[in-house]
Amino acid sequence: MAKPQQNSAAQARVAQSLQQAVALHQQGRLFEAEALYDAVLKAAPRNFNALHLLGVLRHQQGRSVEALELIAAALRAQSGSVEALSNYGVVLDSLGRHAEAVASYDRVLKLKPDQIKTLCTRAEALLKLARPEEALASCRRALAFAPDHVDALTLSGNALLALGRAEEALASYDRVLALQPHHVDALNNRGSALELIQRHDDALASFDAALALAPRHGGALNNRGHVLLTLGRLDEAIASVDAALAVDPDYVEALLNRGGILDALERFDEAEASYDRALSFRPDLVDAKLNKALICLARGRFAEGWPLYEQRWLKGAPRRNTTAPEWDGERLNGRLLVSGEQGLGDTVIMEPELAPRVDKLVLEVDHRLIDLFSRSFSGVEAVALTPEVHAGPVDAHLPFGSLGRFMRPDWASFPRRREGYLEADPARAMALRARLDDGRKVIGLSWRSTAAAIGEAKSARLGDFAALLRRPDCRFVDLQYGDTQADRDTLERELGVRVERLDDVDTMHDIDGVAALMTACDAIVSVSNTNAHLAGALGRPTFVLLPFGKSRIWYWFRDRADSPWYPRVRLLRQARSQPWAELVAAVIPDLQACIAAT
Repeated sequence: MAKPQQNSAAQARVAQSLQQAVALHQQGRLFEAEALYDAVLKAAPRNFNALHLLGVLRHQQGRSVEALELIAAALRAQSGSVEALSNYGVVLDSLGRHAEAVASYDRVLKLKPDQIKTLCTRAEALLKLARPEEALASCRRALAFAPDHVDALTLSGNALLALGRAEEALASYDRVLALQPHHVDALNNRGSALELIQRHDDALASFDAALALAPRHGGALNNRGHVLLTLGRLDEAIASVDAALAVDPDYVEALLNRGGILDALERFDEAEASYDRALSFRPDLVDAKLNKALICLARGRFAEGWPLYEQRWLKGAPRRNTTAPEWDGERLNGRLLVSGEQGLGDTVIMEPELAPRVDKLVLEVDHRLIDLFSRSFSGVEAVALTPEVHAGPVDAHLPFGSLGRFMRPDWASFPRRREGYLEADPARAMALRARLDDGRKVIGLSWRSTAAAIGEAKSARLGDFAALLRRPDCRFVDLQYGDTQADRDTLERELGVRVERLDDVDTMHDIDGVAALMTACDAIVSVSNTNAHLAGALGRPTFVLLPFGKSRIWYWFRDRADSPWYPRVRLLRQARSQPWAELVAAVIPDLQACIAAT
């Protein structure tokens, strides 16, 4: 048995070595501190401070698995240490074990509820777990103890941003910047909040302010690229995102963003390569899969595109709540329910030859399409799409957007039609034609899209049609849905040209009437919107003006002037920065040939 004097001397040596190790550790001399911690643990294997602090040092060295083992051993020696529990949570968080980290932080807070640092690290872990409501609550607990705590305010803003409460997030970041004007992360995240509320120029200024302080801040560079994409400054956007990737070549969000910008530049091979690289790091990245799906479909690579297109459900596409099994594309001896899921145009691109594959076909569609579809498709039951799924008997179900997997697996599967597949009310179309027939050709016009996010990029001004509208041998009819009075008044005042609006055809709500009016026209010129699809499906001579970039939707495909969906549609594609007026002028020779033949 060791003598008391020997034990006392050994304990003194351990204490001295530990004191020296801590001093070296604090000076950043990790290698020397590590040697002393190891020496202490050889002499006293259960020494709490040596186990805990060596674990902290291992984490600083990037050896987090070893760090976790050491801090766990320290906690076995002293389970109620607030500092060790907090550091244990930090290491768990670094290993991606965020839920366990939260549990460790919760143990700290039971012992010390006012531990502000732990409340903040807990909020960070909860944000990584996509639990922003709980993260916000954790931040608010911290702010109750310290209302001006910068980390708590910043994380509160991040949680609010994750919840889509951008105005509140902005206020939180502004409080941070009032306390610390050079807080880079607050400036960067403030830019994201501003972008979410459509203040794009202000967002850009906030990202630029962050980069003035930290030129190699990857997040700010990437976010700046995204807002520049929104502003249409594509060359600057790609340069900013490339700068973010120069900092971190494996930055997944930047790779995804880069793909979107390249797609908008119509550099499709590079865009797809960027999505593929992002997926090599995160194979479950829904945005990359869905964006790649649209490129594949637009290029006619249907076998790749259709399965990836199913990723839209993971992005919140409105799926019907039905207990019927999903149709597998095989002959169905029963009733198939096909449900609308997107806009009217996406519903109009349908497969009328679907009916022979099933005993009974039921289409759930926008109520404005019921008369048109019932008339056009013999034996098909068209019912109104409502929040409640169709109550009738159903043996299988499929959304409209998923039909392509079975009906359009390759180019050869598109039918070779000479006429359209929708049929307007013939009596109403004849009556409208009689009203409009004064010897001139009747041209229907549509110039706006209301599609979310991309509608503005797809829209022209009525004044952009000036070169066409000056033709004296044509009479022009307004097919545009929505209120167009101001557009038509401006045109008449500036050009002395009148585009007629038939007040008894409600272009927003009376789709059957619009179909009859289109049938009464000799030709139709439209931007890419619902009217383009409706006119195409009716088989009317139609000229569709397609925008440059990502707002040019996949179903118009790439590099072709015709549409395999519609027999008499001609596509005109806008070049980069080309004014709409130039594209309209390019319609005139073909339109003239078309109407001369009618």
